[in-house]
Amino acid sequence: MTDDLVDRLHQAQSTPYGKARAAMLEDVVRRADAAGAEDLAFYARLSLVTAYVMGGEPRKSLVPFARCVADWDADPAKYQEHSHLFLWCFKYAPNTLTKFPEVPLDRTYAVLDDMERRWRLGGHSPHAVHQHRWQVASHIGDDATAAEQFRLWSTAPRDDLSDCIGCDPTHKVLHLTNTGQTAEAVALSVGVLDGQLTCNEQPQQMLTTLLPAYVAEGMYAEAVDAHRRAYRILRNQPGELSAYADHIRFCARTGNLPRAVELIERYLPDLADSPSPLATMDFSAAASHALSRVDLRIRRPKSTDEVSSAQLAEELAQQALDLAAQFDARNGTTHQSDNVRAVLSAEPWVEYLPLSETARRAHQRAQAAPPAQAEPLPEGTGQAWLDRAEEAWQTDRRQEAIAAWTAYEQEVPESDRTPLDRARVLDGRGLMASDNQDVELALESWREALTIYSELGEDIRVLRDRGRIGRVLCEAGQLDEGLATGEAPLRQLIEQDEPRRRGGWQYSLATMLAQAGRTDEALAELAVLRNRPDTDADLQSGAGILQCNLLLQLERLEEAEEAATAGTQVRESMPRSFAYRQRGWIRLALQRPAEAAGDLEEAIALATGTPGSEIHLAICRLELAKSYLFSGRALEAAETAEEALPALRDPELASLLGDVRGVLADAYRALGELESALMQVRALLAEAPADAHPHWLGLTKQDEGNLLERLDRDKEAVDVFLAAAAYFEAAEQPLEHVQALRLAGQSARYTGDFAQVRELLDRAEPLLESLPSADEQVLFQQAGVHWDRAILALQQGDVATLVTSATHAAEAYERGGFEDQHLNARLLLAEHATDDETALRRIFDTLPTGHPAYHRTGYLLADRLRELNRLHEAEELEARLNTA
Repeated sequence: MTDDLVDRLHQAQSTPYGKARAAMLEDVVRRADAAGAEDLAFYARLSLVTAYVMGGEPRKSLVPFARCVADWDADPAKYQEHSHLFLWCFKYAPNTLTKFPEVPLDRTYAVLDDMERRWRLGGHSPHAVHQHRWQVASHIGDDATAAEQFRLWSTAPRDDLSDCIGCDPTHKVLHLTNTGQTAEAVALSVGVLDGQLTCNEQPQQMLTTLLPAYVAEGMYAEAVDAHRRAYRILRNQPGELSAYADHIRFCARTGNLPRAVELIERYLPDLADSPSPLATMDFSAAASHALSRVDLRIRRPKSTDEVSSAQLAEELAQQALDLAAQFDARNGTTHQSDNVRAVLSAEPWVEYLPLSETARRAHQRAQAAPPAQAEPLPEGTGQAWLDRAEEAWQTDRRQEAIAAWTAYEQEVPESDRTPLDRARVLDGRGLMASDNQDVELALESWREALTIYSELGEDIRVLRDRGRIGRVLCEAGQLDEGLATGEAPLRQLIEQDEPRRRGGWQYSLATMLAQAGRTDEALAELAVLRNRPDTDADLQSGAGILQCNLLLQLERLEEAEEAATAGTQVRESMPRSFAYRQRGWIRLALQRPAEAAGDLEEAIALATGTPGSEIHLAICRLELAKSYLFSGRALEAAETAEEALPALRDPELASLLGDVRGVLADAYRALGELESALMQVRALLAEAPADAHPHWLGLTKQDEGNLLERLDRDKEAVDVFLAAAAYFEAAEQPLEHVQALRLAGQSARYTGDFAQVRELLDRAEPLLESLPSADEQVLFQQAGVHWDRAILALQQGDVATLVTSATHAAEAYERGGFEDQHLNARLLLAEHATDDETALRRIFDTLPTGHPAYHRTGYLLADRLRELNRLHEAEELEARLNTA
């Protein structure tokens, strides 16, 4: 029974903090009590106390902790083995008690006094006691006591009951910041963040606490980085409502109200299951402050009802003030109410602090852009309106042109218009209709104008309308008719029209040729156009964008990059954004991700806020996320890809969504966020089309298995790897099939199911027999199967099988030229198949000092020398290894 309980305890302790872990430990406690396993029950209760505190249920920790105190005091000697954990859990009580206003303050002081007594009896440093007295004094607003306890805490020596090297300075940073000593707070954090922090609460708590200090000291880049890094960790942890409040306050006071509202909407439902009234008060105050500064509709949690942000802000403010009053009534001060009111009325720290490079660029561009001004109505009369309209349209002043055509039609009655004037008005209607995607009206207007021009002998105007009709027909997919109508007229216009118009006609011709698949001809026209001295610079840039598209189709990337560079000079923001996106994609394809990132950041900045640009922006963010990932910037890659997701919900965009999920999985993996990576891989599989290729499915399923294995979920991994093997079999990929079977066997070995391991290797081996034995990858898998058998034999203590299998593996690895694997097989044989040092020494003597296996082999050799009672040689070798 005890062994079963220990297994259950270990399983619970390997589960992440949260309600599942607490429930598993509750079960262990019940079973241990029923079995009379008092020592195990005591330890399990202490583990449960920690699980409640770290899992967002601190109030529940008080009952099992009280039971542990009673058991300890009844027989202290009985539980001495757990004395450190018992005293460590003691530290949770004072802080927990202050979070619930219904608990009298006297009870908290009694716990602190008891804590101090136990520390003194045990000969421990008062370091932790002073820290917790400081916490209570700070909570009630007793500044003098807090300052004195901070001094005593800072001067007392640390010991093994002090908070870790990350958490202890975090609380000191909070004190320094709250007392206006922000420079000292930042200075204190430097060595902590530079070190190795292994605590479950770090570095996210330190980074969160530093946010106001960083801003106060003008360390804006550090503040942004702290927000991004800390929140990324916190968002998946239970019981962090107060920390979320800190990040909402940071966003609201740095001009990032949309981000603050996003966090509020995400965590508002958590108020129903808040860790404590103190956390509810903190979150409500921060959320109210942010919501009072926006004008939005917010959906209430677990409801379809929406409420105005102002109303919700008022409700949350009242909730925060009511709770603060309860705390103050208990504490005998006004400190918490004063704090809440200060939060509710807080002014911005800075006007705007961009949270990403793309946000910085977009803000910079918005600040630099001149305010839009209404186009003045052009002056004129009669035909002068038509002259002005045509001139404005030619020079891309569309609103002015429309106003001039409208003025002409309002001023000049139909009866007073000449045939030429009527045709020019029809031209204008056609141009405006074409601009509004009204193909039928455009064609109708130009065809009617064409008839009039033909009767009047206006040859150039006839050619212009034929060219326009041809272009629009090609855009509508009527390529044969469009080219028959417009190609010859456009070629004439390029030679005969006014010089300043010729570039526009050449661009139209190039577009039509490209649409017809006559790529080389289109490129030739664009090359001439870009070098025409009489062509508008903006048109030349636009030609560069089209040229780039065509060159990409031909996979001429270097030439396409040059064309895209020309395109980045175009005047309009959206075409320029597209050119930067093109160049970014090209530079990424040319394996220059850092340069690509700069282009894609600019593309996003240019398009941000433009109506209808959502899909373009999502594509830019996808490519930018890839660029960040390939540049080693996994955090930015993850955040950028996450920003792309909302725009890709349309089923027609499933391919793009799959690409984003793939990038997210890789970014999360690089960040160590394996659960999130697993979620994305599973979403990829769930959203895969019915006709997805089994090879892709196998690779993705194998990726899922690898993540499960890294998460120590080996039983699940076995089934997933077997599913991958089935997909590879369906795809007729025998080597991948064998690899998946071997991975399934590896996971089965981790679970202790040795019979399944043998069965899987027996399935894999025949698959390789039908393949070319001299093939390098076949040799690798054959050697791998032998290696897997050797490792299985090692775990089972079957030396004879180990030697046979490892020998076969070594021979195959050597034939295939796999040096590292061959060395591992030789080391396995030298360690387990020999009794002297000869084989190990032979290997060690061939390894240079910097070789990855140098120290491992050397220490194996030293151990063997000791076994042979050659102690002096062993010591000499170890001394040599220690200085190498």
